[in-house]
Amino acid sequence: MVIFVGNFSGDTSEHDLLDKFEQYGQVTAINVMKDEISEHVLGFGFVEMPDSAAAHRAIAGLNRTTLKGSTLIVCETAPRVERRRFAQKQSAPRQVHAVGQG
Repeated sequence: MVIFVGNFSGDTSEHDLLDKFEQYGQVTAINVMKDEISEHVLGFGFVEMPDSAAAHRAIAGLNRTTLKGSTLIVCETAPRVERRRFAQKQSAPRQVHAVGQG
């Protein structure tokens, strides 16, 4: 199960989240979201736990708790929906000439 974790401070690391979530069961992945250019932590991320019962216990136990002075928001994510991204082809503007005009 993938769990959303939000509202944490910019100095929170994956290791900090791992310490919190491992108390409830096995953690298979942690992804702390960062700005692509500055690498600054954006204050939210995702934790993946293979056991849904342990994940639900983690959500109940960690939501609205404090980590490094920030109150965490911890909740279940909706199932991921793959979306196709279509590049819209934009053709060059056509020149329309009226009959009889120049």
